[in-house]
Amino acid sequence: MRALFLALLVVAGPLWAEDWKTTHQGQERGDIFTYAREVDNSPVKAFKGIVEVKASMASVLAVLTGVDNFGEWIFQIKGAERLSADHQERIHMRFKGIWPVSDRDVVLANTLTQESGSGTIILHSVNAEGFPPKQDGYVRIPALDNQFVLTPMEDGWIRVQFETFVDPGGSVPVWLANLVATRAPYETLEGLKEQLEKPRFANARREDLPALPGMDQLEW
Repeated sequence: MRALFLALLVVAGPLWAEDWKTTHQGQERGDIFTYAREVDNSPVKAFKGIVEVKASMASVLAVLTGVDNFGEWIFQIKGAERLSADHQERIHMRFKGIWPVSDRDVVLANTLTQESGSGTIILHSVNAEGFPPKQDGYVRIPALDNQFVLTPMEDGWIRVQFETFVDPGGSVPVWLANLVATRAPYETLEGLKEQLEKPRFANARREDLPALPGMDQLEW
């Protein structure tokens, strides 16, 4: 199985990593692969991580939508709350700054979609404006685009691809921003794998998931 997986990586790797520089190379199925790439007109690199997990779609979605548990696994997070504004879900997230930069926060709007045929589910998050108002002690992140792509595979495996571009706002040394680009995808996906071992998520069912926009349209 390991030899077969590594052979598949030789074929699939260039498709995963097109225009991306590898920052961490896994060795076998279940290992994490991470990438970073330059972004036009931005000093901050985009980053991406990929891992295959033996889990149900409900389990992975339960981790990704369990806002109360974000502090257990997302890179540098201080806290998160689910908000409501004009009948639309918003997630307020706060992140610990790495010296010498200040703490950051962001308000995200999420959408869930599914590709026909493949069954791939995409959780897409972008920054939303104006709710809640800016808070003392935090620099509001002006731009963030993040997506988790969940692709069902044979034998009960799911490929999780996590891709982010963020403009942290304010003054951030380029070396620090790009350090985050190498650490964030690895540590976040490592945290995701750990959460999937917990009974709350390992035993999650569809009815345990929050009623997010698009959730009722998903099929699996």
